[in-house]
Amino acid sequence: MATLFAGAAPASETKPKPALKPDEVRLRVKGLVCSFCAQGLRKKVSKLDCVDTKKPHKGVTVDERNGYMLVALKTGKPPAWQDLFTAVENAGFESTEAEALIDGERVVRKP
Repeated sequence: MATLFAGAAPASETKPKPALKPDEVRLRVKGLVCSFCAQGLRKKVSKLDCVDTKKPHKGVTVDERNGYMLVALKTGKPPAWQDLFTAVENAGFESTEAEALIDGERVVRKP
């Protein structure tokens, strides 16, 4: 029998992904397990030219519990798909897919 602490969610329970916004990319990332992992990933990805570092978390919000990250893009900048996948890999993780809203349409890319 598992014991839950007040406010803790069961390990199998994941929260739904937030709605995707224009000027944002969501990447599914394998291997995220802790906030230290998230910090290293955020540092690598925030260095990309397409990332709006004026947004919270330098434009990169990582959800290690659910295995994805949201990247805020500079207004009018298209996603640099390959650069994003490469930055994730250089941080020591694997991205399995990325998605963005482009002209109101959901676009999905795989590395």
